[in-house]
Amino acid sequence: MIRTLSLSLLLLAALAAPLCGQDWCHAQPPAQHAAPYPTPAALPKTTVTIPVVVHVVWHTDAERLIEAQVRSQLDVLNEDFRAANADLTDALAFYQPVVADMEIQFELASQTPDGTPHPGIVYRQTDVPGIGAAFSNGQRRLCHDDLGGSTAWCTACYLNIWVADLGLPGVAGIGIFPAQRGTEVPVDEDGVYIQSDRFGRTGTVQPPYHLGRTTTHEVGHYLDLFHPWGAQTPPPNCSPAVCCNDPVYDDQVADTRPQVRTYLGECPAGNVVSCPPWPDNYNNFMGFADDACSLMFTQGQKSRARAALLAYRPGLMDPACSAVCMTSATTPTAPVQALSAYYTQGTLVATVPAPNLHWQLYPMDGRTAYTFRTAAPGVWTQPLPHLPAGIYWLAATGDAGHYGTKIHIGGW
Repeated sequence: MIRTLSLSLLLLAALAAPLCGQDWCHAQPPAQHAAPYPTPAALPKTTVTIPVVVHVVWHTDAERLIEAQVRSQLDVLNEDFRAANADLTDALAFYQPVVADMEIQFELASQTPDGTPHPGIVYRQTDVPGIGAAFSNGQRRLCHDDLGGSTAWCTACYLNIWVADLGLPGVAGIGIFPAQRGTEVPVDEDGVYIQSDRFGRTGTVQPPYHLGRTTTHEVGHYLDLFHPWGAQTPPPNCSPAVCCNDPVYDDQVADTRPQVRTYLGECPAGNVVSCPPWPDNYNNFMGFADDACSLMFTQGQKSRARAALLAYRPGLMDPACSAVCMTSATTPTAPVQALSAYYTQGTLVATVPAPNLHWQLYPMDGRTAYTFRTAAPGVWTQPLPHLPAGIYWLAATGDAGHYGTKIHIGGW
């Protein structure tokens, strides 16, 4: 979850506690490992474009990054996730056959959720030094206007990246895993956090983390990719007979191969082996090697990341998503009119109030569970897939306006 210094997001909330006795700590994945991933046949076949809003929250002049530095990071993300980075040919020969074009690209949002034109970069000056480590009543101050930070744009529809002084020595970035959204991390704090001098590849960045790969790494976590050594960081010099066969050191991706060395602060050359007989994939973006050695994703990581988009973050792929977003916790983008709907025996029954509506069913954590469209007004019955029991928000959007209601799904 955190590159260079990894520690639990829950630990961040208890800042009085010591971080660790080492120079860096292991990353804590979400409590729920297994994702309800769809079958490969259900995955999108075309390139996915994710809208991004970058919040530059600055306390010192050095933290107020110029637009060129921000845009350089978008360039890096698009090169790295499309296997278009010029240094890709330097990846180990053993892993060249599994290099992946993730078919995911990123663009700065061109308008706010309410449709106002916007460059996709938000600048906020703060009087809070080290704001990334500051909390107020359990809220991360970085993510809220009224606490000195910058409020997220609807996190179901936009990748929010906060660039600031994270305030934790050695911490370069934090990426929120999909399963942590709404459980371990509030919905309005979902996204990626990057130390200001690690963002982009120009301006204030410094070697060896000067090529924008910290953000590539953290966006990987945001798309449910673990470190190559899995859920926990192995102890130094752990015997291969002990660690290499331990499932806790499995990243749930077959073609990265077992690895129990992090390569923190290193940029190796040639084959290095921590789990025989395969060489370690120290060129993987999800490792800790220096930026010049972080070069690739694998085909297995591509399958996992794209499946995570569909299962956990489908709003990022839906052009209509922002129509039902809120620009803040209290201000809707447009008046919401009441809907009449109920659920019975695996079927949603709704009174369709207007023609040509796009429907979305959300659990209360903001993640889209199901979408469909209706053409004409009238009573509509919609069979639903199996959904966990609970309270959901049903929204319908069209030219006639926005409609919504809470609905109880009983599970079946």
